[in-house]
Amino acid sequence: MYIPRLLTPSLRSLAEATIGRGLIVTGARQTGKTTLLQREFVPPYEYHSFDEILSRENLARRPAAEWLRRGESFVFDEVQKAPDFLGTVKVLLDQGPETQRVILSGSAQIQLLSGVRETLAGRVVTRELFPLTAVEIAGVSRPLAIDLLRVNCADQVRQLMDGATFYDPGAVAPVREGLEQLAAFGGMPKVTQLEALEHRWVWLEEYCRTYLQRDLSDLGRVADLDDFVRLERVVAQRTATTINYSDLARDADLSPVTAKKYLRYLDLSYQTFRLEAYRGRGGGRLIKAPRLHWTDLGIQRTLSGLREGLTGQQCETLIVGEIFKLVRTLRLDVGLFYLRTKDGREVDLLAKLPGGGYLAWEVKASQRAAPVDARHMRRLQDLLDGPLLGGFVVYQGHGVQSWPDNLYALPAGVLFAETPTARG
Repeated sequence: MYIPRLLTPSLRSLAEATIGRGLIVTGARQTGKTTLLQREFVPPYEYHSFDEILSRENLARRPAAEWLRRGESFVFDEVQKAPDFLGTVKVLLDQGPETQRVILSGSAQIQLLSGVRETLAGRVVTRELFPLTAVEIAGVSRPLAIDLLRVNCADQVRQLMDGATFYDPGAVAPVREGLEQLAAFGGMPKVTQLEALEHRWVWLEEYCRTYLQRDLSDLGRVADLDDFVRLERVVAQRTATTINYSDLARDADLSPVTAKKYLRYLDLSYQTFRLEAYRGRGGGRLIKAPRLHWTDLGIQRTLSGLREGLTGQQCETLIVGEIFKLVRTLRLDVGLFYLRTKDGREVDLLAKLPGGGYLAWEVKASQRAAPVDARHMRRLQDLLDGPLLGGFVVYQGHGVQSWPDNLYALPAGVLFAETPTARG
């Protein structure tokens, strides 16, 4: 079953604009790039894939004049496998008519985007497709999380949260189910289509092996695959932790330089993402190292071996990852950080909004929330260079709670459900 993606309206809008004559859709393997493009753009676009070597060679041999003469719009998939073809795309975009459009897609961000910088700079717009989100699985069009990230003042936060106290449990249930799916097996579209649990694990195991064999082979930059696998499994056990290259290198039996390089490959292939540490007005009181999260918990569980239950770190990665994917997919002008002081005060996610204000999130894996869970957010303002507009303890239970200082307990399902004021 095809699940509509949040990226689609943005792609369609760009494809109809002058600036969108050339589009690039990138992301990890199997996130649904090909399915989205074939479903939403083919036809009228003509689809070609460079994934298979014989087709790749045939396509790459065709001169730019042939593609220009046909006047069609094209989708070229896995184009990073034929980097020289980007020169042909350049000719299409420079000499083709306004009505001729080109969409490129690819999984190997290192190769694809480096080629784009060299050949197509200023000619294309890039967008990213991540694994499925709970919002997409539940079919939510306007989640509360997005409305919160668009506020300009504390009063708007209060208005949204006043509405959220009257949420419809029936509307939240699909989101809770989506979050449970993501927590257990991640959001790769193929996994959601498999009914047998053991088949989901088989697919994830094969994906991890295929990713290593194909993407790292494509990169050609890993001297010893066993070293990389060892580092990857160590990193998988440390989602939602502050990055310490020396510790990672020691546990993976690598040099710190190699560990840092391999960790960068995980970022560039969309397997992990990192939150920069907030520095603000804290000076020497704040930890400056970034925090690492896995983009997909199914892959994290597979590599780490942590397949039962939901640890606090996995829960944090789930919620932070959902907000991260929404911000990146919709290109919101929002900065995302985490904050930790040397004396142990910590906020899992800090969002700097376009107006200069901040929202803070603390994630709990428990079914209950209490005012004490928000204690670090009550003392946060002196570390920020802008006003704290609202703080949220995101927990796994039911019921929105309002506390002093514009702080709230917010069920995870409500955070990603339809904004109550947007319904009806």
